[in-house]
Amino acid sequence: MPEIVLPEKGEARRGVTRRTVVKTAAWSVPVIAAAIAVPASTASTTSPVSCEALPTGSYTVVGGALVSNGSTGTSPTTDGLFGTGWTPPKAPVRDSQTGVWSQTDSAVAPTPASWWSGGGDPQNNVGFLSLDDNDNTDGASHTASVITATYTVELTAGRSYEFGLPVFASADYLGPQYLDISAAGAGVNLPGIVQGYHGNPAIAEIPSGFGGYAHLSTSQTPTVTVTPTSDGIVIFTYTFTLPYVSGGSRQNADLFVQAPSLTSCV
Repeated sequence: MPEIVLPEKGEARRGVTRRTVVKTAAWSVPVIAAAIAVPASTASTTSPVSCEALPTGSYTVVGGALVSNGSTGTSPTTDGLFGTGWTPPKAPVRDSQTGVWSQTDSAVAPTPASWWSGGGDPQNNVGFLSLDDNDNTDGASHTASVITATYTVELTAGRSYEFGLPVFASADYLGPQYLDISAAGAGVNLPGIVQGYHGNPAIAEIPSGFGGYAHLSTSQTPTVTVTPTSDGIVIFTYTFTLPYVSGGSRQNADLFVQAPSLTSCV
């Protein structure tokens, strides 16, 4: 169970741990088979398979420390405020003996996801909320924090599946947060389906390779067609990169991504 630390959010900022690597506990969900649209007259009377991909397991944080407030470097575990993780939120757990906070699979604040000010409704929709910051204090390493979250679907060879990939963004005046969405598996290799950012790059130290990313609006749902060449699992990988922010409020913009969903499903 990963430790998660969040600082005081006087306004709308977030956090995770002071450690270099953080890993959440796995989602206890099975691989979900994507459904194919079938005319109503021929549809099975059995319950339809979910049209939405579900979290593969854990998410990871590497590189710089992830904190609840980039301007202070506060760790979420110090106050139990959680801003990054799977949604819908579930309450965090605090060990009464050690005082350490942990979360199983969700982004949580005193009121779940209470700092989020964008669309997409993370309190009710399956997705991933990246609300915390890189450690942007003067004494920090200036190393970007990189978060990886994955979703899994099981697909059938030769069929084409169109997925919608909802992305919501908030706090464009803060330092940037970058997003890459890729898909691979079952003969599918689709890197960089979405590559974008929200926030102000002028007040941050941008890692190499991100200069060509497009600016993300507050709401968008790009689509991708996936055609596996073999039966099997396709994994959608979401990579969030939070660079060091040296100006402004020294905080990073926020992103919420809903789980990939088939655009046509019965």
